[in-house]
Amino acid sequence: VARARALAPPRLGASTYLDTIEPAPAFAAGELAKYAVALGGQFGLMAAGFVAIDALAARALAAPLPAPAVGFLFAFLSLRSRVFSLMDNSRPNREAQGGAATPKGIKRPSWTPPGIAFPIIWSTITVLRAVSSALVYARGARALASAPLLCMALHLAVGDVWNTVTNIERRLGVSAAGCVLVWASVVTAVTQYARVSATAGLVLAPSAAWISVACVLTATIWRMNPPIQPLYPAHDGKGAPLKVRGESSLRCACVFRWLNP
Repeated sequence: VARARALAPPRLGASTYLDTIEPAPAFAAGELAKYAVALGGQFGLMAAGFVAIDALAARALAAPLPAPAVGFLFAFLSLRSRVFSLMDNSRPNREAQGGAATPKGIKRPSWTPPGIAFPIIWSTITVLRAVSSALVYARGARALASAPLLCMALHLAVGDVWNTVTNIERRLGVSAAGCVLVWASVVTAVTQYARVSATAGLVLAPSAAWISVACVLTATIWRMNPPIQPLYPAHDGKGAPLKVRGESSLRCACVFRWLNP
């Protein structure tokens, strides 16, 4: 009995046990506020641009824009909405990642699409966004600053903030949580488009399907890469700063000057 007691592991008191648990990282409220400012600022710039274009079309054309022009505009925004972003919004460097969908060292499930598939998927989604937006404009909206098209602008802005979280800050937990907002924004856009044109809603719907898959993939990658990062922004030194000066200020000035000639 004495020998068994000697071999038994020591009992942990309450304080000793608690000392073995790694404390959760502190919540960074400032980081969450930064995301909100970046989202609101980007969406505000895009909405102001829509109002300006509507006003210009009314003055110069005395009529709404041609629907194909709206399609080209949303194709551009689908590819380059990040020019309005208030944060670093660089896309992943596939060459540096060895052609993979995620950076080296990040575990991913076996069903992850190959890196080459992502440009093809997003190019297809760009076409779907352009066509569906042109249909919405032609069949009812007749203004860029309308609820359906503003919902699309909001979806693009949410996606750009998520891209910064995922590819610049590499916050896997926040990325997993934030993907739900990206999904909610695209579902809202599809719903709004379908109310104007059933065809437009059907054309845009595959983008919601793909983002659903992307959310599952993002959550799976988060769970596969210990230590498990928190679902909230923490004081981890990964935060990307806001770009409230320089280029962003110039964009704001250009928009407001356009609105007030």
